[in-house]
Amino acid sequence: MKYKLVHITSGGEYRTPLVASQLFDQAECQALEGGDYAPMAVEAWILGAMREYWNALAKAKVNMLRARCPGISIHTFNGISRLGGLPLLPLMKLHRMGMGKRVPVIYHCRGEEAAFMAAKLREDFPDDKVVLDVRGHWPSEWLYARGIEYPEQSEGAERQEYDKLRERLRHAVGVADGVTTVSNALRALLIKDAGATEDTIVVPCCVKQITGDSERDRIRKEWGVEAHERVIVYSGTTATYQHLNDLKIPFMKVLAENDARIRLAFLSPEVEKIIVMLQRHEVDMGRTIVKSLPQEDVAEVLTACDIGVLIRKPTVVNRVANPVKIAEYLAAGLPLIIEKGIGGVAQQAFDAGIMFPVQATVDLTAIPAALPEWIRETDNSRRQAVRKYVSDVYMWQSAIHISRGLYRKILGKV
Repeated sequence: MKYKLVHITSGGEYRTPLVASQLFDQAECQALEGGDYAPMAVEAWILGAMREYWNALAKAKVNMLRARCPGISIHTFNGISRLGGLPLLPLMKLHRMGMGKRVPVIYHCRGEEAAFMAAKLREDFPDDKVVLDVRGHWPSEWLYARGIEYPEQSEGAERQEYDKLRERLRHAVGVADGVTTVSNALRALLIKDAGATEDTIVVPCCVKQITGDSERDRIRKEWGVEAHERVIVYSGTTATYQHLNDLKIPFMKVLAENDARIRLAFLSPEVEKIIVMLQRHEVDMGRTIVKSLPQEDVAEVLTACDIGVLIRKPTVVNRVANPVKIAEYLAAGLPLIIEKGIGGVAQQAFDAGIMFPVQATVDLTAIPAALPEWIRETDNSRRQAVRKYVSDVYMWQSAIHISRGLYRKILGKV
């Protein structure tokens, strides 16, 4: 089966570490991983504003992505919004002509705008196919950003905008030849609420590699962490959906207060905000590690920790999402304490002891009776079991074959 693959992003998302790992690393793996249904060539397209052609930071970011993913061709297409996006679409068409008409192209689109542009391109190249990649329930995320955690609580202008965004999502699903998403819960929601078909596939947020423990002892020594101590870590931002103030920090504080062998760590680009939160909750800062790190160093530093924390409210946004942080923690060898019902985590991860379920929303300071022993039993053998699990479930090398099954299907080869 011959086809070419193009991953498309828009809206400036290419600047974020998240999209670097979830789109560009995925595309790179598609280019390097062989097999019966491997694409002939892989490109990544960045759709943006005209000013980004001359923006030094934008150009530097694109160059960084090219260095990160040398196996794919990365192209930028820009336009002026007040001119209807011109000349973005004509530039895309010109480039598509150069790719040849004899072999179809699959446009794997991150988000609605990318899908709409790819659908316009398909009008001139009818053998091409559009795949919509839905990474979260965007209408609910829009409400969440405005402090409305549950859609049924919305009203007035917010409700109208929510309904408009739901219709936009339905339209994007409608123009796509295939849909991929990140969790079974989101797949079910898209089928029920957005008109997606039963052919919709699930590919979780993955990582491209596992990080070994070569620097673990050195970093722990720098931190002053003893061998018998367990470092429980949160890595991420202070975004509302992370529930730091109302869930994670109170829960982690109680863990540390109940066991002198537990140290807390917070890795975040927003250390000042984190410190204010920790002080507000009267966390013992003398036994707490707070670091801001370059994104490329986070994976290695995580290996110095022992357990990751991912506690969020089971709202629509958190129930259907599959945070990339799950894969990042696991790839560093960290088992997780996680609010059960979020993240699309399979039951086997809990059965195997790789993840420990909590219900922090019932009582912020309630610690399950079995949790302290589970923490104490976390050792090197469990770290290796975690890495085995992530290699089977959360590695791009495995996950891209699920996508290729969808590509094959929409090309009419099954």
